[in-house]
Amino acid sequence: MGYQLWMSPRTGYRRHGTRLCDLNETLGQKILVSALAEPLRSAPAHALATQMADELRLLDFDVAGVKRAQRGRVVGYVRREDLLSGIVADHMRPIDADLIVGADLAVPDLLDRLSRHEVVFVGASGTVTGIVTRADLNKPLVRSYLFGLISLLEFHLGYWVSVEYPDDTWHEKLTMTRMEATRKRQSERMRRGQPLPLLQCLEIGDKHTLVVKSASLRALLGFASRNQAEDVLGNVEHLRNNLAHSQYDLVSGRSWSELITLVQRIDQIVGTSDLEVERQAQELATIDLGALW
Repeated sequence: MGYQLWMSPRTGYRRHGTRLCDLNETLGQKILVSALAEPLRSAPAHALATQMADELRLLDFDVAGVKRAQRGRVVGYVRREDLLSGIVADHMRPIDADLIVGADLAVPDLLDRLSRHEVVFVGASGTVTGIVTRADLNKPLVRSYLFGLISLLEFHLGYWVSVEYPDDTWHEKLTMTRMEATRKRQSERMRRGQPLPLLQCLEIGDKHTLVVKSASLRALLGFASRNQAEDVLGNVEHLRNNLAHSQYDLVSGRSWSELITLVQRIDQIVGTSDLEVERQAQELATIDLGALW
């Protein structure tokens, strides 16, 4: 896996669709809050708290808006867990400006907002109509973006493994069991008429291992230590498997805050690698593309 995916090794020309910004512009920026938000159910401010808690439990809602009048605007919100006594108004929380997002907010920016808040509300001009929770990140549209981001990271890891371990020197860094599994995958592809170099038959866990074992690659990708690289890439592999196997809950034993932080870290790693790939390719370019036209 050389420059052919990313850029011409002779001209330094970067191919379309290989940058992080390409992924964000064509996928991340096209998945909007409007496609993820649910209508906000509202409770009367004077209603009995326990009664509304029961109703929200039946609907499987954790949060509701609060209205002082049936046709009035939403003036705050309540959490079901707080509705233990009194009336709804006793437990009302304000909807601060940072909790309100526009329907046209894209997924990367939504992730940033949900890294700070468990829920955000969709609204404009003082009117709140919808809600997005961290659980909405389980929806297929968000999953497609996350899988694309992780796939891009995996391409980068594979590329840097090929650079760091020339002439197949990576073989000695993997266990015999992992090498046998890799050769088996290569044989299966051969039988299907899809011959691939052994390097391209590595799984993400193998690339993860090879990156962790290289101090220079850890530094290049922004890892402060071997343990940090092991933790981050291990978590990436876990998330990737959850996505690939369509696990219902992406959190799977972690917190949403940790998952969002991981996604933001993947974005950072790919962005760093992106710049370095391009810099090195341009340095090695042997032909002036401008002179050809």
